[in-house]
Amino acid sequence: MIDGGSTDGSREIIESHAKRLAWWCSERDGGQTQAINKGFRRATGEIVGWLNSDDMLLPGCLRTVASAFKDPSVEAICGWGVMMSEQGRVRRRWVHAQPTARMLCSESLLFQPAVFWRRRLHDAFGFLDESFRFTMDREWFARLAAGGVVPRLLPRCLAAYRAHAATKTSMFGDVGALESERVLALHGKSQSGSDRVSWDWRARNRAWKLMLEKAGQVLPPWWRGRDVHRTVALVSGSTT
Repeated sequence: MIDGGSTDGSREIIESHAKRLAWWCSERDGGQTQAINKGFRRATGEIVGWLNSDDMLLPGCLRTVASAFKDPSVEAICGWGVMMSEQGRVRRRWVHAQPTARMLCSESLLFQPAVFWRRRLHDAFGFLDESFRFTMDREWFARLAAGGVVPRLLPRCLAAYRAHAATKTSMFGDVGALESERVLALHGKSQSGSDRVSWDWRARNRAWKLMLEKAGQVLPPWWRGRDVHRTVALVSGSTT
């Protein structure tokens, strides 16, 4: 667990769980992207990913991910997500079809907390680009896709994200937009080319999403509007 020297009580919370952590630190750093890379460099497991402070994994996520990686041909996987309100209630679901390399090079598609990959990919592709403050995840996924690694979709909700006014996405969306343009430039996609790709893919994706919504396969109906934290505790049998 990596903390950038927070003074909001985060360090104390981390310390209370220290015995359950392989390693942690709370110190000033060069920003979120550098902190994530610090964690990747310390990681020893075969499968990696990351969670930000507003993210959480849903019950069964790690079991599902571990099962998918039993297939030696799988280099990366992605799942769907749940967007929470500031109070922790389900607002909407982040659902998409199996991504393609062209889409990942031109669109912000994946639900980052629900994406996992083999640690060995960092040997081939490096780590997150620390010049990106907001779209480091999109650039990383585009870099993998440009190199022939497209995550395999696991069609279920694996993680949740809390959306509120104090998130970086909400406060500095204009900076994120500029960085998204850099991703397009870095991976050789013109804006007009990405538009042509997006129109065709979005049409199929929308139809597929509507079909899943009708079939009730995206998220159990009893999750809708519920408190995500309480529901996770109920499903996992935890009281904390």
